[in-house]
Amino acid sequence: MEHDNFEAVNQCIREAAQQATTPSGLSALLIERFLRTGEETWDGAGSGQFTPAQFKNDEVYRHAAKDAMWTLFQLLANLLPTEAHVEPQVAPETIRGRIDPMVKGLVQGDWQEVALREPVQRTFVLNLPGAKAAMEAELPSCDMGSAWRIL
Repeated sequence: MEHDNFEAVNQCIREAAQQATTPSGLSALLIERFLRTGEETWDGAGSGQFTPAQFKNDEVYRHAAKDAMWTLFQLLANLLPTEAHVEPQVAPETIRGRIDPMVKGLVQGDWQEVALREPVQRTFVLNLPGAKAAMEAELPSCDMGSAWRIL
């Protein structure tokens, strides 16, 4: 059973990489490697001095990697049992109720609302709906690492 699950996840990774690269002719192996490791190994990734073509290549691969992460999330969600799909997302009010006492104990009164706002908006309980909301919040950002860690 565990081997079957492992193979199903491997198949999802391969399929997501293939779907993200088929229309553009990019290397599915590079996207698959990113999905497995979080490392951007394509030409133009990383830091240093790059040509305009390398910057463009990085932009194209980053877009494909984000598409692949979203596809992989959906494919992996399909592997989960039905109960995982019906579990509701934890509401921000519930999260606020858990964080509020800590903030009140650590932050001076006139800054408490400010100190609560960001953690409440960016805290997700990673059940399926919470993970989906977190992915939707993180994928549009420039930092793919956060979305990769959620995935």
